[in-house]
Amino acid sequence: MGKIIDCNKVNPASGCTHVVRGETEEELLKNAEVHAREHGIVDVTPELLEQIKANIEDEVTA
Repeated sequence: MGKIIDCNKVNPASGCTHVVRGETEEELLKNAEVHAREHGIVDVTPELLEQIKANIEDEVTA
C-alpha cells in the first residue's frame, strides 16, 4: 500500500492542493523534498521533517 502526504495539511497557509505519493516512506519523503523545492524550501529542517512525517497517511485505493 502506498503512502501519501497532503501538502495543505503540512502547511495550510500555503493553499497548496498537491498530494505527494510514494510506494514506501523513504520514496515518499524524497518526493516531498522535491515538492518542497517548488515552494522555495531548499533545506528541510528537522522541524519541517517532523511536520511532514506527522501527516503521512496510507493511500486508500478504490
